[in-house]
Amino acid sequence: MKSSRSFSMHLLSFSERGTGERRTIPDRCPPAKKPVLSWPNPDESVTASSSLNQLYQERAAYRLPLYSARQVARLTGLSASTVQAWTHADDHEALVQAASPEGLSFLNLVEVHVLAAIRHQHGIPLQRVRHAVQFVRQELQAEYPLAQHQFETDGVDLFVRALEDENLLINASRRGQITIRQLVEAYLRRIERAADGFPLRLFPVYASNPGFVPSGLPAYIVVDPTVAFGRPVLTETYVPVDVVVDQYRAGDAVADIARNFNLSAPAVEEAIRYELGA
Repeated sequence: MKSSRSFSMHLLSFSERGTGERRTIPDRCPPAKKPVLSWPNPDESVTASSSLNQLYQERAAYRLPLYSARQVARLTGLSASTVQAWTHADDHEALVQAASPEGLSFLNLVEVHVLAAIRHQHGIPLQRVRHAVQFVRQELQAEYPLAQHQFETDGVDLFVRALEDENLLINASRRGQITIRQLVEAYLRRIERAADGFPLRLFPVYASNPGFVPSGLPAYIVVDPTVAFGRPVLTETYVPVDVVVDQYRAGDAVADIARNFNLSAPAVEEAIRYELGA
C-alpha cells in the first residue's frame, strides 16, 4: 500500500546530485552475490512487555540501539572504523555518545550524519572536531546536541566558529571549497522533523566524493525507526531496501521488481546502488 505521507524531497532533481557519473544498473543481477547487512530481530530490539505503539508515542524507539557501527557507516558513507572511533560507548570524549555498548540509536545516526558533512570535505583535525562538539553540547545542554532542532537555529554558528580558524578559512577559500556552514546546513536539510523540532526521519547521504554537496540529491531512501525497525526503506511505498534487492539477486528484472512492489524503476535502481555499493 502506498504511503499517504508527502515526500517532497523525492522530487528533487538528479541534475544537482554532484556525485560524478552514475553507474548503469544491469537489468538483471549478475551471478555473484554480496552479503547483506543483518538487521536486529524485532524480538531482540524490544522486550515482550513493551508495546511498540507506546514506545513510538514516547519516542523511545528513536533511542533504541537499532544499528551497528557497520550499518551506520553504510548509511553515512563513512568507514566502520571511523564510526567506531566516533562512538565509543565507554569514552566520555566520544563525538557521539552511543545509546549502549550493543549499538547505536537513530539519534546517534543523525549525529553521525551531521558530522559526516565535514568529514567528507575538510581536513579538520579530529581533536578540533571533538572540541567543537563538546562546546556545542555544553552550550545547548543537550544529550544529542547535533540532532536537536536547537542546533539548526543556534548551534550551527557555535559549531562552525569552534571548528574554523583564520588559516583554515583562507586555505579553504583558495581551494574553492564550499564552506563548513554550507555543508552542515545542506546535511541538516536531509533531516525531517516534527512540529516541535524532534528528528523523525533521515534521508541518508551514503555516497559522496570531493566537492559533493547533497543539494538536490533525490530522496528515494529514508530511515525511520518507527518503520521496519529502522531499516532503510524506499519512500514511495516504505518497502525495505533489502527486500527489493533480494528480488534482484534472485534474478528478477528491474521492471518486474518495480511492478511487483508498485515502485518506479529509478527507485528500484537506487535501492540496488545503495545495497550493492554501486
